[in-house]
Amino acid sequence: MSPTSTSRSAQNGRERAATDAAQAKAADPGASAWVSANAGTGKTHVLTTRVLRLLVAGTPPERILCLTYTKAAAAEMSERVFSRLAAWVTAGEDKLRDELAKLQQRIPGPDEILRARDLFAVAIEAPGGLKVQTIHAFCERLLQRFPLEADIAPGYTTLDEETGRALQREAIDRVLTEATRDEAAPLGLALHKAVAFAADDAFDDLLRDALQKRDWLEMASRLELGEGGEFCGAQTFYRQAFGVPAGASLTSIDEERAGVLGEADLRRCRDALAGGSKSDVGLAEACSKVIAAGSAPLRIQALADVLLTSSGSPRARLMTAGVKKAHPDLDAILTRAQNRFVALGAQRGGLVVAEATVALLQLAGAVMQRYRDLKRRRAALDFEDLIRATANLLGSGPAAEWVLYKLDGGLDHILVDEAQDTAPLQWSIIENLAAEFFAGSGARDDARWPGFSAMKTEPVQHAPATDHQRRRVAADAGRLQRTVFAVGDEKQSIYGFQGAEPAQFAAMGARFRARAHAAGQSWNAVPLTLSFRTVAPILEAVDRVFAGGAAASGVTASGGIVRHAANRLGAAGLIEIWETEKPDVSE
Repeated sequence: MSPTSTSRSAQNGRERAATDAAQAKAADPGASAWVSANAGTGKTHVLTTRVLRLLVAGTPPERILCLTYTKAAAAEMSERVFSRLAAWVTAGEDKLRDELAKLQQRIPGPDEILRARDLFAVAIEAPGGLKVQTIHAFCERLLQRFPLEADIAPGYTTLDEETGRALQREAIDRVLTEATRDEAAPLGLALHKAVAFAADDAFDDLLRDALQKRDWLEMASRLELGEGGEFCGAQTFYRQAFGVPAGASLTSIDEERAGVLGEADLRRCRDALAGGSKSDVGLAEACSKVIAAGSAPLRIQALADVLLTSSGSPRARLMTAGVKKAHPDLDAILTRAQNRFVALGAQRGGLVVAEATVALLQLAGAVMQRYRDLKRRRAALDFEDLIRATANLLGSGPAAEWVLYKLDGGLDHILVDEAQDTAPLQWSIIENLAAEFFAGSGARDDARWPGFSAMKTEPVQHAPATDHQRRRVAADAGRLQRTVFAVGDEKQSIYGFQGAEPAQFAAMGARFRARAHAAGQSWNAVPLTLSFRTVAPILEAVDRVFAGGAAASGVTASGGIVRHAANRLGAAGLIEIWETEKPDVSE
């Protein structure tokens, strides 16, 4: 073996040992943990290990909530956990002891071995089962339990994506039919303004994108900065944001743009420029076109030829030095006219954007209202409704304290998978669920736990009926502190999907860390960088591309150094950089 190979092997051994230690630290059931994991570093393995260690430590399965991103991920996670638990039932004594020792990084005690054999049956029989599910599934079950508190219809149905899209399409068709029936009505005018910014099928995409921003729609409809109907306040807000004066209209702005140079000044400029260089003569001819223009649009176009370049930017020089020296006042007149013309152009552009945005708001608001009506008739909620209703129920609703009290006695550990794609509203649900985890020293109210008296902290004085129940009651006294665990990688975020904000992953980690430290609880921040999937050349290329600066800030909120390590040393890899393809423009 060459010295280089030996060095690489040693480095790989150190990386593997560090990764094993980091994974064990992340899976430690006695501490909350925030895990930043690169692709292929064993996130699912860490999640599975943490759940198993929680169960072996005596946590009842029903008190663990594991939120995954997709149903497929939830199914895979459940399958891994139950496969391990099932294997433990029939494993030989030595084999089970070895597995538990590897799992917990220590030799297990006799009670732990007995408990491990019971866990498959315990997990199967647990009330509500082991909760490994998507956040939408969790919200659905929660709302089914507290429909009146959430102010929704008991027995509601949940729309699948296909049915939701069909109802949304029906709502869009109804609004467009109404808008085209009367083009002078508010919806008709809104359609005329909005459709000008979308070609072919792009309008449908534009409208659907707007419908995904329900918070934006609701906020805009509630603005009270003006009078005259829904979204009038939003129009005032947008006009102010784009620097459009109150009362200005496209007509008034165009009239002012057309008049930035008076007739007398134009004629003087034309005559002065006509005696200059070739470029001056060209501008003199443009001045003549302005004088001859019979309407505001033609005059504005002709003025643009005088004051702006072909690309629309202000001319750096409005006359040559000779003409300027002979007519210094004319250069000042043209410069003032140019500045005003450009400023009015910006105002006009801002007004066009403001009016088109409000038009889109009006259309999307009308579609959303009809979509709500269609759902209400079916007593149905879509996936976003589930999140919103749950966030309101746990956050600011009148029954929030009661619901959280009932849930507080039923959850001890929350695990979040693919946390980089968790949206702010979803984080608010998790945050409220874990609100009491860090209260005081983090100790739970044992009076609410099965096997304990409602008035005392001592166990209820009756004999457990089975060996399993005896072991479970014995484990109650030594339960773990309540924990929050999240694993994710902001570099892998599906930006904007379902409202995801990758920066929230780090921000929420900082908030939970501060609460854990304030409560005197253990907290582990764990990076996982060793990839078991990708080869070294690929990872090295990625690290070099995103070594820092603007490139790094594009994939991480902190803009820090992106670092990967490869477990598959010696495996070949190839990076090819292809030339950019250019569209084939047909004649």
